[in-house]
Amino acid sequence: MTTPAPQTPVERDAEVLDLLLQLVAGTLRSPGEALRDDLASGALHRAFDAVAEALDLDAPTLETPTWTTLEAAYVDLFITSASGIAAPPYVGYAIDGELMGPSAQLLGAAFGDYGIELQDAWSDLPDHVAAVAEGGTLLVRSDQPEAAWTLTEGYLAPWFDRFATAIETKDVSGFYGPVTKFLQAAIKEVTREARS
Repeated sequence: MTTPAPQTPVERDAEVLDLLLQLVAGTLRSPGEALRDDLASGALHRAFDAVAEALDLDAPTLETPTWTTLEAAYVDLFITSASGIAAPPYVGYAIDGELMGPSAQLLGAAFGDYGIELQDAWSDLPDHVAAVAEGGTLLVRSDQPEAAWTLTEGYLAPWFDRFATAIETKDVSGFYGPVTKFLQAAIKEVTREARS
């Protein structure tokens, strides 16, 4: 058995950022089979534990709601609700207060500069929080971690700062509230570390 070469702090930090961005993308897109499988297999909990350990945070305590409860909570929090949605899932909206405003345009241009394009199958606005996180993972994996940190700090952090408390307050599933508050804390930590 061979021992892998030790990782440099930058490599380790990029690996943590990649996993964190995967968690954002995997938990904040419309619930589908991948999330169901990750919950059932325990992969989601292991990923949260790994990020928590790497960043010296407490992992979120997640309830495992029924699938229909999880789907209904997602719709109520992010898509439509008689009492008003807690968080439009668009990073540009968090920054500008409007859909497809200046921040969304700048994000689209930045993605283009980095060679990232939305797939034809993507049916939401390009600044959806899950799409931005997926773009960040692509940047990390294409050896552009600085760009991924910039994206995380400039677009994802403002979304979490604006909406995490509202999601936590309104969430009835016991899933989205703890997930969002943990992701907010983790993003603050990785962007703080990237600046130091």
